[in-house]
Amino acid sequence: MNLSRKIAAALDENTTVHTPPCVVQVEEGPHRLSLNLTAVDTVGVAFESLEFSTTARPEWDSDALRAWGDRLAARVTYLMEPLKVLEVDAGGGEVHIRSQSPTSREEHKSYYEVRLFKRGVLCLERRSFDEASRRRAVVSCRLTREVLERLGDDIVASMP
Repeated sequence: MNLSRKIAAALDENTTVHTPPCVVQVEEGPHRLSLNLTAVDTVGVAFESLEFSTTARPEWDSDALRAWGDRLAARVTYLMEPLKVLEVDAGGGEVHIRSQSPTSREEHKSYYEVRLFKRGVLCLERRSFDEASRRRAVVSCRLTREVLERLGDDIVASMP
């Protein structure tokens, strides 16, 4: 069973068994995906964060992280805004990816933020920037189940 099928099975179970907020976690070989769900129904999910980790290699250097980030941004073209690698922190072993053009609604700009870490971890969140208060906050990311399943498979496929 691949990662997307495991995500689908776990969400089906959580729709009937658990009440969000809750954590849903699936594993396939060396890969693990965790969602901090805030809502789930038969059509979609809302989550505060998605964390993917792999034990396929012990540590990633900055070149490998950059390559992973570039491939991920090129593959994941179906979210609200296209993704772009913004920064590579070679010393800290981290790559930052964000939406190229945030979505504006009233005085808020919302965007995706993805961080890749040298220990083989990816964290995805949706953030909102309030122009009046000049503050950022994590907001729920809302995806259909199909998009979430595809995202899981594309994260795995984008790895070197």
